[in-house]
Amino acid sequence: MKRKIIILCCLIVISCKKTPEKTLPKLPVFFNDKIKKSIPKDSLKFYLSLLKSIPKKNLSDSLKAEFYYTAGRYNIRLKKYDSAINNFSKATSFSGNKIKSNREVLYFRALRQTYFTYKNDYLNGEGVNEKLLSLLNSQDYKNKAYVYYFKQIVKVKLKEFKEALVASDSATTMLLKVGDTTNYVMAKIGRSTILSSLNEQNKAIKELKKTLKYEDNLKTAARYELYGALGFYYYNNALFYKGISAFEKALTFSKKLPLHLAKTRQANSYLNLSKSYIRLQKLDLAQKYVDSIYALGIEDIDFTNHRSVLKTNLEILSKKGKGIDEVLAQLDSINDFQEKSYANRMNSELKALKKSHQKEIISEKAREEAEIKSLKLERNQYILALLLLIAIVIGVLILNLYRQRRFKIEQQNFLLQQRLLRSQMNPHFTFNSLSLIKNTIEEDSEKSIKYIQKFSKLLRSIFQNSTKNYVPIEDELESLQNYIELQQFRFPDRFDYRIENTIDTEDDVLIPPMLLQPFVENAIIHGFRKSDSIGNLLIHLQLFEKYINCVIDDDGVGIDEDNIDNRSSVKLIDEFLKKMTGEGIVILNKKTMSKKNKEVGTRVELKIPYNIF
Repeated sequence: MKRKIIILCCLIVISCKKTPEKTLPKLPVFFNDKIKKSIPKDSLKFYLSLLKSIPKKNLSDSLKAEFYYTAGRYNIRLKKYDSAINNFSKATSFSGNKIKSNREVLYFRALRQTYFTYKNDYLNGEGVNEKLLSLLNSQDYKNKAYVYYFKQIVKVKLKEFKEALVASDSATTMLLKVGDTTNYVMAKIGRSTILSSLNEQNKAIKELKKTLKYEDNLKTAARYELYGALGFYYYNNALFYKGISAFEKALTFSKKLPLHLAKTRQANSYLNLSKSYIRLQKLDLAQKYVDSIYALGIEDIDFTNHRSVLKTNLEILSKKGKGIDEVLAQLDSINDFQEKSYANRMNSELKALKKSHQKEIISEKAREEAEIKSLKLERNQYILALLLLIAIVIGVLILNLYRQRRFKIEQQNFLLQQRLLRSQMNPHFTFNSLSLIKNTIEEDSEKSIKYIQKFSKLLRSIFQNSTKNYVPIEDELESLQNYIELQQFRFPDRFDYRIENTIDTEDDVLIPPMLLQPFVENAIIHGFRKSDSIGNLLIHLQLFEKYINCVIDDDGVGIDEDNIDNRSSVKLIDEFLKKMTGEGIVILNKKTMSKKNKEVGTRVELKIPYNIF
């Protein structure tokens, strides 16, 4: 009997050695999670090979597109841009004759940006852009605006300035239609650059002055760019006092930017002011602003500004008629700067060579260790066979525990999405909305049509976003805005609202969907219902390194035992945020926070995880 058991174990071990373990198919969310983590390139190649090995015969077109999109993102990280283009092209091939979702738009944007940014292939980038335009719905002004904006940038790169102006007209018109004043102003700044290239400086100034009426609606970075550009054109037209006024405003806004942007922007503003005062022969003021750059830290600013500061300082000394010693000292500093730049460049190249050499040594050692390990494996075959058998048993147990834990997490996430969807589409809100539509149709049909459109947009966005782990922050805020405006329609003259999105990045910021609506609903239904005055609701979002800080502030009746929202969706959100960011929801009564100012209302603070594409 013992002999039979030993023979059976040996057969199991031999069969395990000969038959390689099959890789289980994994969903795109698995690979997207890998992309989000800062994993090394070697691991990226491993996960890319896993992705390629997944059979795609029985997948839906939308899932195939997602697989190719994810593979493209991997290849971008690996700097394999031709492979990325091939992947993104396959992802866009499933769109058919019409774009059906913003996710499909994302595939086209990734493809055109890869051509434009990494290959400098402007014509192919424009070709993808034109195809996207032909597939968009005629009423999709938001995405069409970005298409024309991209076309404007491409035409400028190709020096086709007249075509760029035509594209700019279309982009700015549509951006105003969707109320995107920040991108509208940025497009106008680009338009002024085109006019400047055509030697139409006065028109460039007029274009920028037209945008000043939207200043209060702009983000800080856009206001800095607007006044910096305006000052530049005033300077070029020898309108130095007007230029100084614009540069001073740009300086004010540069000081309000995040730390990683503020220093370079401040230095640039100081430099522009110094050059303006040189032209006015006010050399002491010019020197004052150059000194301000030194106080700011000249070593921390970019190479171009660093060089300009040194040259401007030399020009001031020369115009002041300073002695040869001071001029020579400044020349020495310029020489030192050039030597340091050269040294830094050489050090970087030497470090790269050293790193490459170290990798070769490590690789050689790894090969030697592999050979030694192979010999040991052959010499200790029976011992290793027994250890392998034990490892298989332990591995099966661990895998089973891992699957159970993963299933539990997925079940909790699904329950969270289900609860959130149900909280946003609760029967009470739906019934009231439909009743209000019915009554409004009888009284004012035109008003009811607007209400129906907003209601249908809200429904569509909720059903689309409820199946996704992450959605663009602009889409989520648009859905939230539709919900608030529907509540305003239900409760006219009850409250006002404002959404302050201070997030300023060239990349797309993605967040988990349907996290904010329960707290907005709580403020409207419980906070303002018992209030005699018109309430105010503020939603403020700010980007930090590891999360987005969101504050939902109202001046309603405040929280107490009667109006605290104890729905399971709020508890699930709290648990979800604790797992993702380590911190849950903070709900405070402003009356207890600030007794001296006699403030009322509720303040809710959430730290939301995010992903950037």
